[in-house]
Amino acid sequence: MKLRKLYYTTLCTLLLGATTIACSDDETPELNDNGSKVELPARRAFIMYEGSMGGNNAGISFYAPAKDAKFISDIYYTQNGVRMGDLANVMIEHNNSLYVVVGGSKYVTRLNSAGVEQARHSFGSGEGEPRAIDAEGDYVYVTQYGGKVLKLNAQTLEVVATFEGGDNLEGIVEEDGKLYVANAYKVEGSGNYVYNTEIMVINAATMKKEKSLTVVENPEEMYEIDDMIYVLSKGNYAEIAPALQAINPRTGDVIYLTNASKVTQGNNGLLYCVCSAYDENWQLTNYFFTISATDKKWQSFVKGDSFLKNAPTSFNTAAIYLLEVDEETGDIYVGTSDYTTNGTIYRFDATSNLKETFDAGGINPTTMVFID
Repeated sequence: MKLRKLYYTTLCTLLLGATTIACSDDETPELNDNGSKVELPARRAFIMYEGSMGGNNAGISFYAPAKDAKFISDIYYTQNGVRMGDLANVMIEHNNSLYVVVGGSKYVTRLNSAGVEQARHSFGSGEGEPRAIDAEGDYVYVTQYGGKVLKLNAQTLEVVATFEGGDNLEGIVEEDGKLYVANAYKVEGSGNYVYNTEIMVINAATMKKEKSLTVVENPEEMYEIDDMIYVLSKGNYAEIAPALQAINPRTGDVIYLTNASKVTQGNNGLLYCVCSAYDENWQLTNYFFTISATDKKWQSFVKGDSFLKNAPTSFNTAAIYLLEVDEETGDIYVGTSDYTTNGTIYRFDATSNLKETFDAGGINPTTMVFID
């Protein structure tokens, strides 16, 4: 495990940019509920919880945003009759299928729009853990510890091509035929962690590396928002704090933004951001920001009042694990964790007023996906 030392004091000044939203004429595939053991409404949401290390308690809960169906705490088990496994890393939606990376149990799965498993790719005992996933067209791309990126058929999850390079790979984003991959860290000698500063740019067609971009140490999470790429580097868990950076894929420029932990896109020309800061006494404070994403200009935003109007006071010091926006309604979902009991989901409406709170269904809720 990586050392979890967070001795830093941070100022959260947020500088973010965006471009115009690209539109697509592609039609969204119909929902596929074949094999479902329960009837689900047309609008549905799935919450992935990673579980606890070694607990074999990762899972996916089902939630109906319109309140027209009951909450199901483990829809994966309900639909497939088995537990999902150990330490789920990430879940994405692509063409109304769910793709889930389960790192501890070392597999990637494709579920239909009701959570019924359709295909699986498992990794051997000698292979590195799968870590992150992105999808484009007929393919999904999966990073691995040990320096691999797999290009998989999006339907069958069969291997189409493999890139080998780097050390322990984390986040991945596909943009305009290129894969941007976080080459996070390596281990030397007897457990000495060396944190890299590299984002590898790989041609998605040839699976060959084209160049490297330099970012803050230990890049891990990556997001694609309005054709811009955002990189969250975790730093070295000591004097180098976590940093959010932006990559302009058209120019290759990397722009340092701020200390931050989460960023997601709203449906109202805003980016929603959370900055979590520890001081030298291990006291945590969270700052919540909204950022304009419509003027196409880089601007500076200084920390101030939270965009959540009536959030509970516990938010000031809670571990914020999930931040998602329902693009159809504008509702904001925030998930918290204490690492040992089921997480809690807070739902705010589009005007940032708290409207409900509910149990996440499992430990460490980290991702929420909406399908209709």
